[in-house]
Amino acid sequence: MRTRTILCTAALTMTAAIGSTTPQVSAADSGGIVATFEGTTIDLLEGWGDARACTSDGTSTTCYRSEAAMDRAAARLSVDITPFAACSTSLRLYRSTSYGGSVLQLTTRGTVINLSGYGFDNDTSSYKVGACSAGLYDGSGGGAPTYPGSTGANASATSMVSGWDNRVSSVYIA
Repeated sequence: MRTRTILCTAALTMTAAIGSTTPQVSAADSGGIVATFEGTTIDLLEGWGDARACTSDGTSTTCYRSEAAMDRAAARLSVDITPFAACSTSLRLYRSTSYGGSVLQLTTRGTVINLSGYGFDNDTSSYKVGACSAGLYDGSGGGAPTYPGSTGANASATSMVSGWDNRVSSVYIA
């Protein structure tokens, strides 16, 4: 029940953000994001420890030992949310090429998300865009320069465009 409450709150928050004409910047700027991992809390800015996959909906962040474990947990917690409030699939950023290494999954729409608080600033080497297009930016707070590769809905890249490996500092999911 608590998970449903959190997800519904996140959906309402995202709906409010989508209606805004000016993108908001996430609170990830103010310090490290605190995540749950196997019954403990970790500050992602201080390091991920044994976690290799973290997912954030803008309200809460949970980490797992693997991307497969994260996917299994998501399948168990599946809740119907209207497509307007959330994309049916998320933006996934990977630390290594070919979707390897640690993965950060983000679902919050209509907000510039600074990656520094997640300990993922300048760490993206490959990515998968979900059902909603995304912007990848060099620098916190969005803006220019914008990643020149394909970031439309369902785009993916096993490696970044030349000069962009480990350069992304913020993202925006439309």
